[in-house]
Amino acid sequence: MIKHLLSASILFLGLNGFSQSFNVMYDFSSVMSGTANTGTTDPTPPPTAAGVTFGSFMAVGTPTGTSANGVFAFSGWDVGVITGNDNYSTYTAAINPSKYYEVTITPNSSSVTLNSIMFNMSRSSTGPRTWVVRSNKDSYGANLPAMVSGNTNINVQATNVFFWALDSYTVTGGKQEPGSTVNLSGPNFTNQTTPYTFRWYPYNAENTAGTFRIDTVRFSGTVNGASGVNEFTQDLNSMIRIYPNPSNDGVVFLDTKKVNFSKIEVVNILGATVLTENKEAIRNEKVKLDLNTLPAGTYFVRVTSGDKIFTERFFITK
Repeated sequence: MIKHLLSASILFLGLNGFSQSFNVMYDFSSVMSGTANTGTTDPTPPPTAAGVTFGSFMAVGTPTGTSANGVFAFSGWDVGVITGNDNYSTYTAAINPSKYYEVTITPNSSSVTLNSIMFNMSRSSTGPRTWVVRSNKDSYGANLPAMVSGNTNINVQATNVFFWALDSYTVTGGKQEPGSTVNLSGPNFTNQTTPYTFRWYPYNAENTAGTFRIDTVRFSGTVNGASGVNEFTQDLNSMIRIYPNPSNDGVVFLDTKKVNFSKIEVVNILGATVLTENKEAIRNEKVKLDLNTLPAGTYFVRVTSGDKIFTERFFITK
């Protein structure tokens, strides 16, 4: 019994100190224009990462139809510049709080730290020349810290305003401008357990028919610790085995050896149950678990046998 309790304590301490980084991307691949228009919510399945839920992008205050396939591209932005005017100091429009793109990121049974947002953008020939990013953490009151890396066609003006620098520059063949980066730091973006919502505000269009496009939006951050991991118990002399370990395709086999069991659960590192099978089985039975839809990471298989729970750790690599 002492050995059993020691094993459980080691598992508890190891898991509570856990953190895992993520770098996910929105690619808007399912967005369609024309007669098959997908509307103001991106229908593309959002990216996934353990411990956090990524919502779908939405366009607010714009016309109902996107103007291009495979990107988030809408018109209707406030006009504030004459076509061909590259003098930022003469622009007249301010951000319109009722016109924006929005996405929400929700921590799940853990805290989440966000480090940065990177995205590609483009505009039609009369689209917005400026854009900013804000968050709900200060009620969308201030522009988030902006920078541009490796692209001289756009730059950052005072108060963290992104600026399309050369109106004479023509985007051809659907080319996107990379390099727009928002750096996130400080208490508003560290170890948060409540949702993050981000808004992109394009403005200073040359015509209301001009479009503003975003694509390849990347969020990087860290999932820190977890509640629920202390629910695990593990027998020092566990009578189950899972293989191959690691699995490079998510398909694993559970060998129950000398255990009769009634339930199998697969749990991620954050304590969330991702698979449950209620099944009466006899000892020495081999059970196949097809987990190929799960992202790469650390998991636990938990087998219930009477009043005992046996747990084994395994890894999925892709």
